[in-house]
Amino acid sequence: MLAIVRARLLQAIPTLLAVTLVTFLLGYFAPASPVDILLGQHADPETRRRLEHEYGLDRPALVQYGAFLWGAVRGDLGRSFANANRPVTEMLTEQFPVTATLAVLALAAAIACGVPAGIAAALRHNSLLDRTVMAGVLVFVCTPPFVYAPLLILLFSLRLGWLPSSGWEGPQTLVLPIAVLAARPAALIARLMRSSMLDVVRQDYIRTAMAKGLSRAQVIRRHAVKNAFLPVLTALGSAFGYLLTGSFVVENIFSIPGIGYESVQSIRQRDYPVIQGMAILVAVVFLLVNLIVDLLYAWVDPRVRHSEAAR
Repeated sequence: MLAIVRARLLQAIPTLLAVTLVTFLLGYFAPASPVDILLGQHADPETRRRLEHEYGLDRPALVQYGAFLWGAVRGDLGRSFANANRPVTEMLTEQFPVTATLAVLALAAAIACGVPAGIAAALRHNSLLDRTVMAGVLVFVCTPPFVYAPLLILLFSLRLGWLPSSGWEGPQTLVLPIAVLAARPAALIARLMRSSMLDVVRQDYIRTAMAKGLSRAQVIRRHAVKNAFLPVLTALGSAFGYLLTGSFVVENIFSIPGIGYESVQSIRQRDYPVIQGMAILVAVVFLLVNLIVDLLYAWVDPRVRHSEAAR
């Protein structure tokens, strides 16, 4: 386990450096300056120079990047240009729990729907149930969230009046955002679980277990599901990353006060410190989630531990 943690942490360092560099360069070479957003295009040149000096925008690019990187290492991601000079770290501390809660609940919903659907489709291979599940998978994989989110709002909020159309103030406000966000990961998990399950049930050890007298239900529960879930487990890290980035669209549609909603507002206002802080935070969380998934995979499958120890 320690070998896996050490290897993944060493791999994370160049990844985070690349993320910081790309986000900094995107802000540095952007056509508009944050000062233009704050003062307008016809502002006094002296006031413009004073603000650029105050925010450090008149320094060379390498100096700005070095200051940004050193601040990020110390946990200081700068101050917002458009939000009364608030520290970016403070903004992320307030808004990230909302996005994390939405992503975790959506991932739990995707697993709860996708895994049983994939198992049922595999056990009823080429049946009507299998074709129905695969048709639903195709629909949800090909349809982006911003297409069926308005349809769900129109049906359940405006027509039926069962659920609120926006906000983050109770369990009822969670239903539609979670359903929209979890639809595509649930479909991908179902497809992967079905494919893995079909491969596992054809293995020799499954036939041996049934020949020893175990019932089909016992063989499926004790042997097939556990081994078939391993490829799904490796995909959960990518699924969580999709949920974090996909929540940006969902949060803006449903007016949820998370980092996705704030990121879109920051992009409109050219608030580069906030944008850079959001990108770094998402990258760190994505790397941590993948590390946890690797550890869980090694814990479930002893072959991974032995191969890492051999390296």
